[in-house]
Amino acid sequence: MHAFNAFVEGDQIHVIAASGHQDNGVFLRVENDFLIWVKNNEGNAVYALTSLEGISIFKV
Repeated sequence: MHAFNAFVEGDQIHVIAASGHQDNGVFLRVENDFLIWVKNNEGNAVYALTSLEGISIFKV
């Protein structure tokens, strides 16, 4: 079980994948073991769904 009650919609987050890939974005919610967030992709806001398996999420 993951504890995400410290995150609220709109929080700036830093996400690190198990592969070491890192990205920044805005937290929206966690649903069905997926992080739902908005990240920056070359100047474009991208709605992203990322599996919680093996990732770390930090507030910025």
